[in-house]
Amino acid sequence: EWLVRRYAFHLASSATFQASIMLLILLNLIMLGIEVDVSSSLKPDEEDPVVFQVLNIVIVIVFIFEIAVKMAGFGCAHFFFGPERWWNCFDLIIIITSVFETFLDILTKTIEASTVDSSHLRIMRFMRLARALRGVRVMRLVRFIGALRSIVFAILSTLWSLVWTLVLLVLLFYCFAVILAQLVSDHCRFSAAPCDLILKRHWASVPESMLTLFLSISGGLSWTEALEPLRTVSSVAFSCFIIYIFITIFAILNVVTGVFCNNAIESSKADKDIAIMKQIEWHKGQLRALKGVFNEIDNDQSNKVSISELEVALSQEKLSSFMESMAISTQDIWTLFLILDADGSGEISFEEFVSGCMQLQGPAQSVQLARMRYENKVMRQELRHVGHGLQKLESIVALHYGT
Repeated sequence: EWLVRRYAFHLASSATFQASIMLLILLNLIMLGIEVDVSSSLKPDEEDPVVFQVLNIVIVIVFIFEIAVKMAGFGCAHFFFGPERWWNCFDLIIIITSVFETFLDILTKTIEASTVDSSHLRIMRFMRLARALRGVRVMRLVRFIGALRSIVFAILSTLWSLVWTLVLLVLLFYCFAVILAQLVSDHCRFSAAPCDLILKRHWASVPESMLTLFLSISGGLSWTEALEPLRTVSSVAFSCFIIYIFITIFAILNVVTGVFCNNAIESSKADKDIAIMKQIEWHKGQLRALKGVFNEIDNDQSNKVSISELEVALSQEKLSSFMESMAISTQDIWTLFLILDADGSGEISFEEFVSGCMQLQGPAQSVQLARMRYENKVMRQELRHVGHGLQKLESIVALHYGT
């Protein structure tokens, strides 16, 4: 049993296993789309191709195996109460639904007679819906792709802003709809000429006017189509609609867009996983760039850089500009060489070059300042001890010669 749990833990933790499951989820989603297209072209008395039923059973079995491996490897307590408990519960619910759908599918095929009654049709509709829900597992891609994760977190972080934006827009729609609907209603009641049909269609009531105002700023209706009938009502109605368009498009929507963008940027910075992934990618990029620079400096390919090689390399504008772009000064090459040569061997290895450039890059960091304060503190203590020792030695010498 212990060996089984150990094997299951290594299997569930491996990147290959997780990538295979994600690939299967994508293939399942593609298969669902193909199955829907094929089923839409079938006649009512025709059955779905058997290949889809076989593939559906195989996919469900693999998903059951995935859940079993996770439960055996991590344990039920970690599965339901661990850091990934919500994702695990989400997967478990989808898979249980898929198992139930597959069981109903097999049962229906077994007891189905030559004629299909309405109850069988309802069961088949339920099975198709449950099968389609299995495609929702593609949301797990959010965990593994940083760009998708950033987008999703940005959307979630703007939900409250979206709610208050909707409240503001609804209030704005209602206020202007009441004014415009009242003006149009008075015009149609007291005017001798019959009321324009386009005017009634867009401004017949407050709800209809709110819908027209919403469509005018969301692209569902050109606002000139709603504006032209108001010319016959009054200049007040015409001006009121122009003011509404000006306020919503040039003020509210632009401000709301800025708020959403700000919230999205803050959410991406606050997410620890995204920050870690960005830091890792930045570190890899820096290593690749520094490796290329080191190979250009190392002319004799000895994997060691001497002071002469460093002087020749930094005399070139390309390499000196690169070092300056990393905020590493190249004015004093001797000092730079001494700092990079950590072991004092007179030559700089690749590890010393990368470590030194990373430390010298940019302004002084808080940890470096803290280290300097600590070293200064230690040095002051040592000097104080030396001073006390000299005073004792001086008193001893004075006592000796005085006697």
